[in-house]
Amino acid sequence: MADLAWINGEIVDLAEAKIPFLDHGYFFGYGVYEALKVYEGKPFALEQHLDRFERSMREINIVPDFSRNDLKKNIINLIKQSQLQDAIVYFQVTRGVGPRSHSALKNPKPPLTMFITYLPPTPSALREKGAKVIILKDERWAHPYIKTLNLLPNILAKEKADRNNAYEAILVRDNDIVSEASSSNVFAVFDGEIITHPTDGKILAGISRAVVLKICEENDFKFKEDYFTVEQLKEADEVFLTNTSAEVLPVTNIEGDKVGNEKPGIITNRLYELFLEEVKKDINNFKM
Repeated sequence: MADLAWINGEIVDLAEAKIPFLDHGYFFGYGVYEALKVYEGKPFALEQHLDRFERSMREINIVPDFSRNDLKKNIINLIKQSQLQDAIVYFQVTRGVGPRSHSALKNPKPPLTMFITYLPPTPSALREKGAKVIILKDERWAHPYIKTLNLLPNILAKEKADRNNAYEAILVRDNDIVSEASSSNVFAVFDGEIITHPTDGKILAGISRAVVLKICEENDFKFKEDYFTVEQLKEADEVFLTNTSAEVLPVTNIEGDKVGNEKPGIITNRLYELFLEEVKKDINNFKM
């Protein structure tokens, strides 16, 4: 089993992978990406990730010279060659390679690169006790719904969370509305009703978020997409995060304030169980 990279159709050891210095993704962050989780050697929610990848490319005017089917085949081949059972596959495309200039590249060839690496499980103590989070101002650019390489505000927020011994930083806009976290979507539970921020262009619509909403609909959970403030979040009965690596993760402490009884909630735990069932169905139906 090995961590591998795919570059220009060649699979190499990840540690030896190289990209051109004049890549505009390197200079300007001009590119988009996806990261999907591999369970038991199979990709989860591959089609949903490809849908969002294509949408992100359109939003920043990248016209790929590869087909969706080719991309899918290369992802599957990379997984097979790595022989990894639990992993993350990261893939990205940039505007192209050329002189460093703010002017648009003429007739660019968008480079596609990807890699696969082992993903350790979320620590059991974090699942059992729940996560601590901090609150920060949302200082990202105006179009966070596009999954671009420009992640500096997210990284700085995550670093501040780390310095405060927190798992995540929940981001808040000027009107005190909770948008999302630095690398997760945020859900709150009030009197049995699950609420998360709408897809109004101010959040990245996570794939795990979509899976949870599908589970809610199919299992008769009371839920809606709506706005809530930091003050309301701190009064929630339960709070949880969704992302690719941690799936559904309870939040039990917000900047020192307890969420509920400071233990993972019944609804959060049930959603996590149903999420794993959804994963099982998806990978069992996936043909490598």
